[in-house]
Amino acid sequence: MLHLEFAIAPSQINSLTDLMVLEARMGYEKGAVLSRFPKSWFKEVSQRLNSELDGTTLTRAIEKLRDLQSSKLVSFGRDYEGDAWVEAAKKSHDVSQFHRLVEESLDESPVFVSSLMDLSDADFMYASRYNREAESLASAASGLLFGAEKVTIYDPYICATKPGSRKTLLELMKVCEKGEVEFHVFSEEDRKPPWVQTEQALVALKGQMPENIKLYWYCADDGGSGFLHSRGLFTAKGGLIYDRGFSEPAAIEQRQELTDIIPMPNDLLQVNAKSYNTSLQYEDFNLVRGVWTSHP
Repeated sequence: MLHLEFAIAPSQINSLTDLMVLEARMGYEKGAVLSRFPKSWFKEVSQRLNSELDGTTLTRAIEKLRDLQSSKLVSFGRDYEGDAWVEAAKKSHDVSQFHRLVEESLDESPVFVSSLMDLSDADFMYASRYNREAESLASAASGLLFGAEKVTIYDPYICATKPGSRKTLLELMKVCEKGEVEFHVFSEEDRKPPWVQTEQALVALKGQMPENIKLYWYCADDGGSGFLHSRGLFTAKGGLIYDRGFSEPAAIEQRQELTDIIPMPNDLLQVNAKSYNTSLQYEDFNLVRGVWTSHP
């Protein structure tokens, strides 16, 4: 996935300064997320802060900790096996690698780091170029998709009649682990096959979708403003900008071409969340017809 997963032992968080370091370094928009490992990470850190701090400092620390919990702390369903954090983290790392593990007894650079303060800018360099195979395009977004309940995709060229578009959508859907996940896909109406063909393709796609997915398909028209030219994906927590969209090319050699996928800045995320809010009137484009849904 594009987002770097950092596992940081609860014992490493003892001060307001430690939390400020995490606040500055972590976030979907920065390409780095803090692993909820163990699941009780927030509770354990909160208990440590209450024992170490008091007064105004404690109040500020708890506020920052809650901010981390809501926007930077991510659970990927990892098993916690063992009594000690280091033992459990290494076992989980053997199954699926963390980007960095941070705990005072660790000292095997660059992956095993002994202190938050030993992390440098180089530790936060994420890969932003992916080949155009459907599985690769989907893997970049896995950090956002794993716990998502609603996924919004906008791409003027995505088309249900194209095998490459359907294949990428199915790969994206496979990553979603929640019991029910909504996919809202916005495609430009211009230069598309007749709607009857699109509808037939959507019905066929429904038959291939995982059972936990509900698909909503929107045909949009921006009246030539260019609003719909950009391409991206976002959830409630963050987003990604896809330079060349979501369709795997038909030509095999083109699938190995690299495309840029980068974190979506928070201000753009907020703008997109408003523009594509399905409960509001659309101000930046018009819908050509009613919304097609896989589950009426």
